[in-house]
Amino acid sequence: MRRTLLAFILLIAAATGAEANLLDNWQEVQERLAVGDAVAAEQSIDVLRERAIELETWRLPAFSAALVAWAEANPGPSGEAMLRAAKELDPEFPTSYFLQARWKWRDGAKVGAVKEFLAGWLALLRYEPTRLTVKAWFLLWSITSLALAFFSMIVAVSLRYLRGLMQDARDLGGSLFSPANAWVFAAVLLLLPVFAGLGPIWLTVYLFMLSWVYLSPALRVWAIVACVVLALIGPVLSWVQGRVLRSSSIMDRVSVVLEERQMDFATLREFANFEPVLAENAAYHLILGELLRMHGEPGLAKTQFQKATVADPGQARPLIFVGNLALEEGDAQRAVQLLNSALDKGQEQAFAHHNLSLAFDLNRRFQDGDGHRAKAKEFTGRQSAENGLRGLDPRIRYPRLGESDVEHLLASLGEEEKGRVGETAVSLGLVTHVLSPLSLVFLVGGAIGCIVLVIRLRYFPPARECTKCGKMYRMQSGFGESSVYCSQCVSVFQKRDVVSIEQQTAKLKEIKRWERLTALGRRLGGLLFTGSPYYLGDRVVRGVLYSFLSMFCLSGALFWGPEWVPVIEPLAFVEQIQTALFVVFGVLAVRSALISWDRR
Repeated sequence: MRRTLLAFILLIAAATGAEANLLDNWQEVQERLAVGDAVAAEQSIDVLRERAIELETWRLPAFSAALVAWAEANPGPSGEAMLRAAKELDPEFPTSYFLQARWKWRDGAKVGAVKEFLAGWLALLRYEPTRLTVKAWFLLWSITSLALAFFSMIVAVSLRYLRGLMQDARDLGGSLFSPANAWVFAAVLLLLPVFAGLGPIWLTVYLFMLSWVYLSPALRVWAIVACVVLALIGPVLSWVQGRVLRSSSIMDRVSVVLEERQMDFATLREFANFEPVLAENAAYHLILGELLRMHGEPGLAKTQFQKATVADPGQARPLIFVGNLALEEGDAQRAVQLLNSALDKGQEQAFAHHNLSLAFDLNRRFQDGDGHRAKAKEFTGRQSAENGLRGLDPRIRYPRLGESDVEHLLASLGEEEKGRVGETAVSLGLVTHVLSPLSLVFLVGGAIGCIVLVIRLRYFPPARECTKCGKMYRMQSGFGESSVYCSQCVSVFQKRDVVSIEQQTAKLKEIKRWERLTALGRRLGGLLFTGSPYYLGDRVVRGVLYSFLSMFCLSGALFWGPEWVPVIEPLAFVEQIQTALFVVFGVLAVRSALISWDRR
């Protein structure tokens, strides 16, 4: 019958015959905090920390979390004392930094609050339960910001060159049909996705790819990049959800607990529940035994180590663990037998010799002890005593288990066993997502855009925009043509003698109206489409980066900050983060508008 390990530990801890374990020490801390005796609680916390050091358990996040919660509910000297104790129990627990930041901000120590705030975010990146969430949050935030930046560029480019497309469509209609039907043809051609029953995104992408002929070579490259990136947004988001955003597997968490020597009762309990499935696996029993030992349960750990020796008699490491526990129990004779058996396996000889030297010393066989001590140094040099992990007797050394041992366990499992412990492969469905309607818009649009661009550059070059009055015109083989001025401006400004004053005055008024209109359009465009003055000019890379940074700040202030930060860390400064992002976006938007102020 499967039972939760934590309840099992609490029920039989008194029957193990060992000294008070970490849960017993923590119970004393809770009793003192319940009556508000912070001084006595600090003394009990010191005992708890010393006990954890004996087990080489360096991180106690569960206990730190409880102390931080108590400190938050009891501000003042007692709360500050418990917050300091929480940092001492686990210096990398993130919430303690954010609570300290809030208190310093409240007391007016703004610089100190910012330092604690930044230290808290660094701790979130190091802390395993929040590391993946922060990573997924930042990836999703960056991906959506990049998508928004590229889509903003698509809209800005489409609007900028819409007049030229209308002129091209009208000219094409005039050459195919009568002049009276030219504008009808132009409307049908430019609104073709609408008549085909497609949505506004198809129309935007369609106009965007038709305008490629007007773009500079550098901007054309980025236009293709934009289509590719936006087509891959769906598959990338699926990958983030499947690989990053999903909860880390139990095996990953066990690796972290072993590598960081971190107390985590939830992971221990979940891992112990796999015993019915992995009852015959020696590597599983060895890892579970070490988890129990580092959580202060040597009696339960001994049982698992013995199961490992039965499951795989050819392995020396389980015998070393059992022999070490026998040493800690004072049974030196039994330890000698077990460690000699480990030596017969020809593995982990440095640890076996080192611990045998101690066992022989306890049996007053000092000459044998010196001999094994010398052999241990032959394997590991003069620092043999520093290798591995210490036991309750600091002279004892245990082999260190870590990520490689968990990988060895996974490699020993069959496919069915992997599925039962949650190690199934995740199917990304890449082809399905690439062929989704949203991705197809940009894939099809990009492909058609490349084809249309090649055809137009060869057979139907773009219309030109007069640099004086803005009129769209097409170069014709005839008298009075110019590559920068329309025919009217050529007549008015280069052939003044043959043009009446009234015509010149009317043209100047037309030019002034055009300049006012385009100035307003440029400024609004620079404000609404940040970065557009750059990529519509000659600094495309700067414009794309500028637009990405703007969208990053705006999307973070509107969505990613208020929606995700409280999930990651409730004590973080959500309002301050939003304000900072809004301020940065406002500065970028205003600067973008000012850049386009005097440009045409």
